[in-house]
Amino acid sequence: MTRIILFTGKGGVGKTSVSAATGIQCANLGKKTLVVSTDPAHSLRDAFQKDIGSEPVEVMHNLFLQEINVTEAIKKYWDNLKMYLTALMRSQGVQGIAAEEIATLPGFDEAAQLLYIRDYAHKGDFDVVIMDTAPTGESLKLLSFPEAFSWYMERIFPISRKTAKIMRPLMKPFLSMPIPDDKVFGSIEELYSQMKDVKEILSDPHTTTIRLVCNPDRMSFNETKRAFTYLLMYGYSVDAIVVNKVFGSSTGEFLKKWRESQDLILDEIKVAFADLPISKIPMNSTEPTGFDQLRNMGEKLYKNIAPWEFMAEPTPPISFSQEKGKNFISIRVPFAEKKNIELHNRGGELILQVDNWRRVFFLPQSLSTLSPINAEFNKGNLLIEMG
Repeated sequence: MTRIILFTGKGGVGKTSVSAATGIQCANLGKKTLVVSTDPAHSLRDAFQKDIGSEPVEVMHNLFLQEINVTEAIKKYWDNLKMYLTALMRSQGVQGIAAEEIATLPGFDEAAQLLYIRDYAHKGDFDVVIMDTAPTGESLKLLSFPEAFSWYMERIFPISRKTAKIMRPLMKPFLSMPIPDDKVFGSIEELYSQMKDVKEILSDPHTTTIRLVCNPDRMSFNETKRAFTYLLMYGYSVDAIVVNKVFGSSTGEFLKKWRESQDLILDEIKVAFADLPISKIPMNSTEPTGFDQLRNMGEKLYKNIAPWEFMAEPTPPISFSQEKGKNFISIRVPFAEKKNIELHNRGGELILQVDNWRRVFFLPQSLSTLSPINAEFNKGNLLIEMG
C-alpha cells in the first residue's frame, strides 16, 4: 500500500521545506519516496537546488521529485473533453485562445494534478508519496471540485451517450453547437470514475492524511483553524500540526517580545489541537535549502518517529444517532461559528455551508424526508436534530 501525506498551510509558512525534509527522512529510513509539488509556484527545485521536471526524477537513493505541469496534466487526462469544450465555446462565438481558456472547467488544474496521485496509489511504484500543495485556499478548491464538476456537466452534457447517438444525425443540420461524440462521452464517464476514485483514496484515513503547517503568529494560526475545520467537514483526515519558524531562547534580548508573542500562540495551538501531535521546528539563521539542511530539519522534526506513521486516530466526519425517539446527525466542524453555518435538506441531501465552503451529505433513507429543526455545538461537533 502506498502511503500518501499532504502538507498544506498558509503561503510562506514553509510547506515546501517541511515536505522536502519529510521526503529525505523517509528515503533515509529505506522507503522509496516521491515528493510531488502541486503548487503552481513550484519551489521544490529551490529547496533541493536541483533541476526538476514534470516526471519523477531521482535525486538521491530512494528519493524522487516531481513538479507537475498543469497544461501537461490536462492534456494527459482530458484531451478529448477539452477539445470538445473548446469547439463548443467557438460555436457560441468565442474564438482563439479565449475559447481554450474558458473550456478549462473550474477546478480542472487542481483535479488534473490529483490524478497523478491516483496513478501512484494504484501502481504502487512508491512506498510514500508526499504532496507539497498550494496555499490553503487553493488546496481546498480541489475538495469542492467533484460537486462543481457535476453541476457543470449536467448543464453542458444534459443528454446521454445513447440519446446523442440517435439525435446526432437528426439534429446536426439545425444546431449551431456540436453534439458530443463517443470519445467525449467516454472521457466524461472516465472522468467521473477517476474523480470518485481520487476522493476515495484521499479520504481513506488508512492511506492518506494531511499535515497542517503553520507559523506561531495570529494570522497563520487562524487560517490553520479554518483549514482544519473545512478539511474535517469534507471527510479528510488530519494527523499532525507542524509549527515552523519558532524562535528559541538563543535569539537574545532583541527578539524577547517576539518570543513572548510566539509563546502565547503556541499555548493556544496546544489547546486548540489537543487531540493532535504538535511538532515545532526552530527558526534557522538561514533558509533551509540543500540536502544537508533539509536532512537536519527532518531529523529534528521526526526524531524517533517514522514520518509515514499515522500520528492520530481518525474520526468519522459525520455520524447518525437516535435518542428518545429523536434523530440526530453529528458533523465535525470544530472552529466554525454558528452564525456562519447554513443547513438545509434538499431531496435527501443534507447541505452544509460553513463560510464559503459547501459539503453535500447523502442522508440514509430513514432521514431523507426530514429537515434540520435544531442545531448546537458540542465539543467541536455540530449536533443537528432532524424532524
